[in-house]
Amino acid sequence: MTYMAPKPKRLLLVDDQPRNLLVLEALLQSLGHELLFAQSGESAIQLFEARAPDLVLLDYVLPGPGVAGLDVLAHIRAHSCRPHVPVIVVTAHSERSYRLNALQGGADDVLEKPLDAALLMARVNTLLALQESRSLLQTSRDSLALRNRQLEHLQREQRELIQFVVHDLKNQLFVVLGNLDWARRNATGCDQESLQVALDEGMAGALRLRSMVEDMLVVSNLEDASFRVRQELVPVTDILRPVLASYERKAEQKHVSLAPAPDVGWKLWGDPSLLRRVFENLLDNSLRYAPESGRVEVAARWDRQLEISISNDGPPIPLQDRERIFDKFARGSKELPAVGNAGLGLYFCKRAIEAHGGQIRVLQTAEWPTSFVIQLPTSPGS
Repeated sequence: MTYMAPKPKRLLLVDDQPRNLLVLEALLQSLGHELLFAQSGESAIQLFEARAPDLVLLDYVLPGPGVAGLDVLAHIRAHSCRPHVPVIVVTAHSERSYRLNALQGGADDVLEKPLDAALLMARVNTLLALQESRSLLQTSRDSLALRNRQLEHLQREQRELIQFVVHDLKNQLFVVLGNLDWARRNATGCDQESLQVALDEGMAGALRLRSMVEDMLVVSNLEDASFRVRQELVPVTDILRPVLASYERKAEQKHVSLAPAPDVGWKLWGDPSLLRRVFENLLDNSLRYAPESGRVEVAARWDRQLEISISNDGPPIPLQDRERIFDKFARGSKELPAVGNAGLGLYFCKRAIEAHGGQIRVLQTAEWPTSFVIQLPTSPGS
């Protein structure tokens, strides 16, 4: 084990007599600490505030007008940030009352003049060691307090996750089971169109359930520091076209105009399945909020890097929500709890895009009330 020499400390020596300060300097300089000198109570307080000493050697009397020795001690003990700095009071008085006054005022020790060099250095070393131990203990306490806060935060997140997931899973299960039960009870007596609607709604609920479970699994991977995105060179159109095609029926049912995938020749490095899920989440979100007979568009452009936007003409996202909607388990301030996928959809999108070295944000433009804009590099490290 390598020996680590103690870090030099800063000592403040306070005495109104220059010769006494010279004596203290001669006695203490061999310890290797930085020495500060003050000849009055006022200058002692100024140096204490400005230089933050680790120990104070303080003359009891400090005669003359102004701040006395015990006043300096009282100031140190009342200090909000450094109340525990060790203070050794030095006095020429041997009466018991002086020692008691100093100790009751908060002194850690009281030494009488003339000073015993060995005793002085032993007291200084002992108090500095105690102060170091106190500092390490406080650091440990602070670290433990931080860990406790982090644990409380994780426990709160876990509770929120359970509440969100249970609520949203129950909603989707209600949709699936309700439609399957209706189809089972009316399979022989209803018209084909009604049966098809019930089966379609049940299937849609089941797909949403699957999407929620997949989102949770992928988010778990993305939050793992050792997770690395699988990257390959893939055409942008090859990712966007099948995603848009899979949502054509949903757009038709809602009478929403869904623009075709942009026909561009650009390629990007990334995980096609992960990026496809990002665009599915954003497109599903856009269709959910687009009004009847509204519009949804996916566009791509080049602006020093690839930029893909998914826009809809539904209500704009309030300015105060545009950052927090990407937080874990977050929903917009006006969003009903029954809508969404456990508050993970946009959080998943953000983590996935950032894992690709890109970024995502939401904008309001003159043409589109809500537009999710993704910027992605087109090659590794670009």
